[in-house]
Amino acid sequence: MAISLNKIIPSKDQVDELYTLLKKRKYSISHKNIPSETDHYEFVSNHPYVVWYLIYKEKLPIGSVYVQSDNSIGLNLIDYSEQDVIDVINYIKENHEPLSPIASVRSNAFFVNVASENAKLIQILKELEIREIQRSYLL
Repeated sequence: MAISLNKIIPSKDQVDELYTLLKKRKYSISHKNIPSETDHYEFVSNHPYVVWYLIYKEKLPIGSVYVQSDNSIGLNLIDYSEQDVIDVINYIKENHEPLSPIASVRSNAFFVNVASENAKLIQILKELEIREIQRSYLL
């Protein structure tokens, strides 16, 4: 079954769906605790992303994806399948161009940030022969 992506405007329904997905998220890079609904609404209303989408499958929200100004892609799915990952990555690549490179700041290509505990996504990316370029450590 194919996926569909719906760009974050944000509407109240989108904010609510994103919050529901956030509460179901198994892996996180940017936070340890779920923010309050008020903090979440404020964040989504002022989102810092170049583009942000809700991901649907069979008309149900299954995750979200965003592109940041460093050309990184944040992919968050309830359950990761190889086909869903391929479809999302292809959608981003077909509908968006990476921002121009800036030496020592931004690459000329998209890259995916993955929480180190997300073994399923890491395995899928390896099987797709997407080259690992970095590991980061929080101090």
